[in-house]
Order: sequence, then C-alpha cells, then structure tokens
Amino acid sequence: MKFTPRQNVYFVLATIVFLFHLCVAAVAKPTFLLTMYGDSSPCILLILGILAVRENFGRSLGILPLFWALFAGGLSVMLLSELYWFYFDWRRLTGTPSPIPGDTFFLLSNVFFLSALALRPHSAAVGRNLQIRFLDLVLLSVWWLALYGYFSLPWQIGRQDFTHYNPAYYTLACVQHLVIVVALAILSRRHTAPWRLFYLALSIAFVLIGGGNLLLSIAVNSGWYYSGSFYDTPFLLAVYLFVPIAASGSALEPLPDHQPNRELMQSVWTARCAMLAILSLPIIALLGLYERYLPAEVAALRLRLVFAAMFLLGALVYWKFNLLALELRHLVKLTCNSIEKLNAVQQQVAHSEKLVALGRLASGAAHEISNPLTAIFGYSELLTDIPALTADDRAHAQLIQHQVHHAQAAVSSLRHTLRQNAAPASGLVDKKPAS
Repeated sequence: MKFTPRQNVYFVLATIVFLFHLCVAAVAKPTFLLTMYGDSSPCILLILGILAVRENFGRSLGILPLFWALFAGGLSVMLLSELYWFYFDWRRLTGTPSPIPGDTFFLLSNVFFLSALALRPHSAAVGRNLQIRFLDLVLLSVWWLALYGYFSLPWQIGRQDFTHYNPAYYTLACVQHLVIVVALAILSRRHTAPWRLFYLALSIAFVLIGGGNLLLSIAVNSGWYYSGSFYDTPFLLAVYLFVPIAASGSALEPLPDHQPNRELMQSVWTARCAMLAILSLPIIALLGLYERYLPAEVAALRLRLVFAAMFLLGALVYWKFNLLALELRHLVKLTCNSIEKLNAVQQQVAHSEKLVALGRLASGAAHEISNPLTAIFGYSELLTDIPALTADDRAHAQLIQHQVHHAQAAVSSLRHTLRQNAAPASGLVDKKPAS
C-alpha cells in the first residue's frame, strides 16, 4: 500500500489519536472533561480521514473522483453529526437539547456511502447519466429520512420519549449498516485484488460502526455508557481505518466490465428500487394504523410525514422520468440519424457495385473487340504487301488500317476510363463487409 507524504502524516496522527484514546479510556473516570475529550476524538479522526480521501481527488481515473467525492461527503456529514454531539453534551449542562440533528446527519452520511458504492467505481463502463445518478442519491436520502421521520422522529417532536425513540433509531441505523456491509461483501467476492482488499477493508469498517452503534444502544439503555470509554472504541477504530483505506486509492483503477449491459441492468434495478421506496411508505403508514396504544399526536405526525415524503418522492420520480424521456428522445434522434446515414451508404454501395459490374462487362467486351481488330489490322497489312494489288485496292487497305487505329484508340480510352472509375468503387465494396 502506497501512502502519499501527506497521507503518511495523516496516518501517523490518526494512530496517535487512537492509541491515546485507548490509554485514556483505560485509566480515566467519567467526568465532564472526559466527555468533551470523548466527543472530540471522532471529530479529529474524521477530519484526518477527509483529508486523506481528498488526496485521491486528482489522482484517480474514470468515475473514481466522483466516488471519492461522495465518500468524503459521507465522512463530512458524519463529522457534522459528531460535532453536534459535542455541542449536545456541552449544552446539557444548561438545558435539554434535542438529539434529532445529530441522528439525522448520521443516517444521511450512510446514504452518501451507499450512493458512492452504487456508482460501481471498479467499472470502466460507468460514466453516463450522472444527473440521473444524482437524482437517485436524492431519492435514496429522502426515503431513508422518511423512515427516520416515521419511526423515530414523532417520539421526539410529538412527545420526548427516549424509550421509544432510541430503539427505533438504532434499529434503522443497524439496517443501514447491514445493507452497506452486504453490498460490500458481494462486491469483494466478485472482484480480485486490489478491489477485493479495498471492499473487504470497507466492510470491516462498517461492521465496526454497526456493531459499535448496537453496543452503544445497549449501554445507553442500561445506563452504562459515558463518552470517552471503551464503548466508543469500535466506532473510533472504524473511523481510524478510513485513513489507510483512503491511502489504497492510488492502487485502484477502473477495470473493463466483461458482463454486457451491466450498466443498463443496474439502471433498471435502480428505477425499481425507487418505485418500491415510494410504494413502501403508504404500506408502512397503513400498517401503523393498526398499531395498538399509539398516542394520537404520534399517529397524526406520522401521517403528515408520510404524505409530505410521498409528495416529495413523487416529484423527484417525475423529474427523473422527465430526464429519462429526454435521454430517450436523444437516443431516438441518434438512431434516426444513424439509419439515414446507413441508407445513404447502402445506396452508394449498391451504385458502386453496379459500376463495378458494368466495368467488368465493358472490360470483357473491350477485350473481345480488341482481338478481332488486331487480326483485321494484320490482314490489311498483308494486303498492302501484295504486288499485284491495284492502287485503289491498296488505298482501301490503308483506309482499313486507319479505321482500325481509331477503333483501337477508342478501346484503349475505354479501358483507361474503366480502370479509373472501378478502382474507388471496388475499394468501397471491399470495405463494406468489414463495417
């Protein structure tokens, strides 16, 4: 694994931060200072991870710069989440802040990672319809946030009930991480090094994030958790791994995709997933109507969120269909132009074939005419050599020779013209099968 000089510095600093966390977690007692330190450690590691990923922006090929940009976007949104938790723990000294912004940023960061993987950065065949791919990112973000808004958000906005809010939020986060880990496992199995090692290292990092998130939920519900303890170690280790993972970017290059039409198949599946996402929301809302002991304010807020999300998702899907229609119109226009050019070429080829056939026929006819003319000319010369031939007959024989010369000149001119016309025509006919 090759590190750039800057990535080497980031890796050393990240190692120091992580080892210092282990030392502090082993000896420190729960205090406000430890809480502030525990909240700042992931922020420092995420900043180092973003800087390490940024080194790959200008050194990558194909779709990889966009992949690393989305990856850095996911780390940046996760950094916003951790910065909010730093503010959250500091703000708790004087009030009761809401955890909603921090949780929202954390869920949204996973959407960036999913969208980066959906780009299929390992394939050299990717690179078209980036506007539609961006729209897919927005669709995916709205859907996940709609799920968060339906299952978790009402228990904070409608009524502050952490006994219902925390399990719903941690369950949704675990589902997100499970989807990412499964996708990475499939990608690592399908490819060889260095892509296999890259996807495998990423899967380990997200297993640590998902496992650490589950461990945090258990510790928080049991009252054991405090910031800066070993409960933060899995998440910090995962963020620490992002630095060497980013350093492996120099060895990654897009590879040819041997399966035909894979890009088309993925676009079809993306459209199906978008439709399933829209259809899932009313089904979830319908099932929620039969949930027992649900407070009225929570049920009303859920319905409003579902209607708003469906309207926004419907507008985004309509926008996507409009883009697809424009793309289809462009492809149809290109196809019509190609058909017109093909018809013109076919007509030219047919005309050239006729010229070649006519040239061969005329060449054969000229050859057949030339032989009798040569014989006539020879016999006329023999006539002029006869001593007993009268002057009038000798003049007639010379006239025959003169006319034969004219006929032979006409035949030679015809042959020369046929050679000039047949050469480019035969070349065009020869190129036809190769096209």
